[in-house]
Amino acid sequence: ASNTDAKRIFDAYIVAELSGGPNKGVRRHAKAALALANDLQHHRTANYRQAALCAEATTSVVNLVAIISGRRDPAQ
Repeated sequence: ASNTDAKRIFDAYIVAELSGGPNKGVRRHAKAALALANDLQHHRTANYRQAALCAEATTSVVNLVAIISGRRDPAQ
């Protein structure tokens, strides 16, 4: 993936960090949240609810990456 292809970079990160069968649901959620955010972002006639859903999906992606990377782990 090129440095400008955020979707492929994200997909590669998710696959690398969440490999294996037990993480299948988390991978599916992460990819679906990104797909929803991208889809809603490009609606030219988006209304408030669609914008709010886009923001929620984006927040979900950001929080998933923070959790996977350990940034949400309790301080020790």
